[in-house]
Amino acid sequence: MVHLILVSATSVIFGVASLFLISKARNRLSVGSIRRYLDNFAICLAFIVIFSVWQTARTIFGIDINVEGLTTYPEYVFVIFAYIAFIIASYRVLKISEEFGFKEDGKRIAQIIKEKPLKKEVKSKS
Repeated sequence: MVHLILVSATSVIFGVASLFLISKARNRLSVGSIRRYLDNFAICLAFIVIFSVWQTARTIFGIDINVEGLTTYPEYVFVIFAYIAFIIASYRVLKISEEFGFKEDGKRIAQIIKEKPLKKEVKSKS
């Protein structure tokens, strides 16, 4: 039981520390796509931290979980909201990748790099 409480409390501490770091990083960014992504990521993380706090409190106070008990529902709600927030964050990352993605430009740059040595060889032979 002590080990379970220790692991649960450690999870909460790491979660809160992550939220603190996200907040610090967010405040350094200007308004825009990456800052919005961090907002979404922070929401996802907050729901997971709430879930961890709930489980830790449940373990400390010895609340037994059974399928019919009301104490089970908040856990599911926290996890469901976290997954919904992750879906929204993932969608926003997709939009950021479309806005800032350089895949096609990268292909063109790679093609130019491949062609350049050929041009140098042709000039040196002349």
